[in-house]
Amino acid sequence: MNRFMWILAVSFLVLIPLGMQAQAQPKEVTEAVTTTFYVTPKMLPLDEGRVRVNHEAIGIVLSDTGSGLFHQATIRVLGGMTVEKGKYNDERSWGVYNLQNGDKIFFTGTAAGDLKPGEEAKGVGTFTGGTGKCAGVQGSSTISRYQLRPALEGTAQSYSKGTVKYTLP
Repeated sequence: MNRFMWILAVSFLVLIPLGMQAQAQPKEVTEAVTTTFYVTPKMLPLDEGRVRVNHEAIGIVLSDTGSGLFHQATIRVLGGMTVEKGKYNDERSWGVYNLQNGDKIFFTGTAAGDLKPGEEAKGVGTFTGGTGKCAGVQGSSTISRYQLRPALEGTAQSYSKGTVKYTLP
């Protein structure tokens, strides 16, 4: 009987950390989001029909469900692209999500598409880090972005529909 109790106690002590480890595994979360942007572009003419566009964009992210980590986050993006005849395929961007809880998530992105109002551009992003509870975040985003007619000359407005997938540590 003593041997049985000893084996049971050792088994219990070994299984508790394994059970806690299995329970602590992070899960991937997916959020459908809509983001609106206000953009200040800087146009640099290259040659006939070609222009380099560097931009800073600020925006608001709303989760389609009205809740989640990215709901009501603000976003700031710096980037650039070369535009030929209204189309581009080389947009590169870097940015930060400022979450409602005060944490930040940093990302890089790429996109390609059309700058004409109503036309679609496709993009992907990769999370590169975070602060606070989001330190060590892993994830990505995919978007479909649509340009709108600008409200003010020298600015641009757009909105994006997409998904954000992430795993917190």
